[in-house]
Amino acid sequence: MLDYAFVELLESFTRDEIRSLRKFIISPYFNRSQKVVKLYDIIIKFHPNFESPKLSKEELHKKISPELPYNEVTMRRLLFDLQQLISKFLKQQYVERKEAETAIFTVEELAIRGSERMHAITIRDAEKLVNSVDHIDADTCLNRFKLETEKFYFGMINDKIDKKRFVDSEAAKLINGITYFISYFMLESIKHNDTLLNYSRSFNIKQNKKFISQFLDLFDFQRLEIFMKSHSLAGIEIVQAYINSLKTYLYFDNDEYYSQLKSSVFDNLDKFSITDKNFLFSKLSGYCILKNGSLNAADMRYENELFDIYKKMLVDKYYQTESSKFMPVDLYRNILIQAVKMKELRWLEEFIEEYGRQIHPGRRTDIINYSYAFLRFEQGNFNEALKWLSKIRMEEFTYHLDIRSLYIMTYYELGDFETAYSAANAFNKYLKTNAMVSQEKRIGSENLCKYVIKLINYNNTNSRTDLSTLTLKLNKCKNVNSRTWLLSKVQDLDSSVKRAV
Repeated sequence: MLDYAFVELLESFTRDEIRSLRKFIISPYFNRSQKVVKLYDIIIKFHPNFESPKLSKEELHKKISPELPYNEVTMRRLLFDLQQLISKFLKQQYVERKEAETAIFTVEELAIRGSERMHAITIRDAEKLVNSVDHIDADTCLNRFKLETEKFYFGMINDKIDKKRFVDSEAAKLINGITYFISYFMLESIKHNDTLLNYSRSFNIKQNKKFISQFLDLFDFQRLEIFMKSHSLAGIEIVQAYINSLKTYLYFDNDEYYSQLKSSVFDNLDKFSITDKNFLFSKLSGYCILKNGSLNAADMRYENELFDIYKKMLVDKYYQTESSKFMPVDLYRNILIQAVKMKELRWLEEFIEEYGRQIHPGRRTDIINYSYAFLRFEQGNFNEALKWLSKIRMEEFTYHLDIRSLYIMTYYELGDFETAYSAANAFNKYLKTNAMVSQEKRIGSENLCKYVIKLINYNNTNSRTDLSTLTLKLNKCKNVNSRTWLLSKVQDLDSSVKRAV
């Protein structure tokens, strides 16, 4: 098998893209080597897996130049040239897909060349493209900033300034450009700081949290909000939604800000890009998750709200972005957990069947295996759960913690207390030595192990520990994974003791 980056890339190509790529490669403007064309034609026959032993450099050389002895340098050069052509093809695809951005690049090039008439024509074409989109997002704001400022500076150099009205109209272009750039800055800064914060929480990177806090201290977002409202241009709805998402988390205890965020999202869905819908729905679901952690377990308001948000995301495919059509593995995991909380096991089975296929192919099989192991465990089919667990061969960080926990609980349910005890101790050691596990996740998993070991010791020694005290401790424990399951196991022991008495 060929160990080249472009081979993995070709696996993702559709049939239409394969045909388009060949047209690109045979174009003499980009490539004049017939051997590279022949190399591509041979390799692409193995699409989409590219795992045949015939895909070695030696075998390819025999087909390309059967009359010549094998030459390693020649094959490396041909493969490198093909990889470069595929890279150029993707650039061309980007240019064709991003019509507005391409038009703006052309405008800037024409300005350098001083072509006034072509510049004016291309400006009009670019404006039509930018205005033709049915939503405003950060990219649109940046494009409009570039267009407005380009018109201003080109006019300043080439137009005669003879009337005050003309000066006012030209200044308005620059003001519009600045306002669009502020919109772009606000959207991007809120989005990426939020992503950095979540990333830092997941992998316990404390210095990033300090950076985010320092960054936010530099800006008065409330004054920026007032400024944007007073200079509102097209796209104020998306800016307002992003500001509301910031307020929702800054003022977490006030549910009214969540309601404002939800309204600003649901009332303007037709005005948002798919990437912005993905981000804003992640903010809605994220708030519900945090809220559930702060409320009494009997309070199901935000549990129901979260499940409804997830269903909306699935039906309307808000889990997708412009850069990825695959289901994010973290979101998929959260939906698994929430469906179990809601006792929607039949719905969960349908979810795994339909949306497991939406996970990236490189991670799909093992995550589906975990999904069925989790489902069978919740259905009480523990032997089947263990079979699904045994199929998993992955090192997905978040799922790795889940897999270890599920093994421990499954062994306990099967009465294999010795293996469960060993697994719990091994998990504890792993948690203490892995710096990437955040404190919250570590404590939650350590407490799961601690209480499982208490249950195992109770079973093994047949002691008469006060189970009501154990229940009380579990309920008071602020951070323990699988609390509901642990409480049910304590209840089972308590019931068996009463029956024995």
